[in-house]
Amino acid sequence: MEEQNLTRADRVNVKESLVKIIIELLNKVIEEANVDLNDIEFIGIASPGTISDNKIVQATNLGIENFDLIAELQKYINLPMQIKNDSKCAALAEKHYGNMRDYDDCVFICIGTGIGGAAFLNGEMLVPKRFSGFEFGHMVINKGGRQCSCGKRGCFETYASIRAFRNKVAEVLDIDNDFSGQYLREQLLVLNAEKVKDVVDQFIEDLSIGICNLIDMFEPEIVVLGGSFSYYEGNPVYDRLLEKIKAKDSRFNSMSMPKIELAKLKNDAGIIGATIRI
Repeated sequence: MEEQNLTRADRVNVKESLVKIIIELLNKVIEEANVDLNDIEFIGIASPGTISDNKIVQATNLGIENFDLIAELQKYINLPMQIKNDSKCAALAEKHYGNMRDYDDCVFICIGTGIGGAAFLNGEMLVPKRFSGFEFGHMVINKGGRQCSCGKRGCFETYASIRAFRNKVAEVLDIDNDFSGQYLREQLLVLNAEKVKDVVDQFIEDLSIGICNLIDMFEPEIVVLGGSFSYYEGNPVYDRLLEKIKAKDSRFNSMSMPKIELAKLKNDAGIIGATIRI
């Protein structure tokens, strides 16, 4: 099943577009798998934003508030459904099947359009009673800094998300920012290494600050970096980030360095984790 991105036109009526796209994808999956609806136990959905009581409270990057997506979907497919924050879904997948499987104390950081994540202590994911929580991307790393879609200034994701990185590269190169992550990694950064050097340096600095803050908070055995950043294996950006995190002046317990890995399941982690019940 190929990915399907929201177009600018889709975002005009984003709620209706999401319902339409998801129903089309569900029907296609059911047809291709040649299964009967009665054979499906439930459907799991991974969504960005704050999730509570199986509803989207808000998803600032999509411009959505108080949306009962499941109720809308069940008008077309009457099956049990659950919805969880996409970063939490990806974290669950990495804990059950990926690079966090053999560890008890873990931090998962999803770096993509925004930054989210989850923490596990003694093998259990920490789950707040009210909202989905662990909004790592909205930890302030620069007081009074860039405006964030959440309303605050200086949030981690306004500096260290892949979207922020892509936008800054596009600004420096004076080009449209409508290019893929693969094109950014494999061509733009390579062909324009000198022109974007300062942008890369600042991105690595900002990303390392946030990651090291989380290491200081949770003292994990392992930190797994997911989202679209999980495709940076072998890229100098990732190699330099590791060097920065490992520097003794970057962390409180400088003698204790957790293992740092990229997500084994890449961007499929969220899809897989959506089906894991907690």
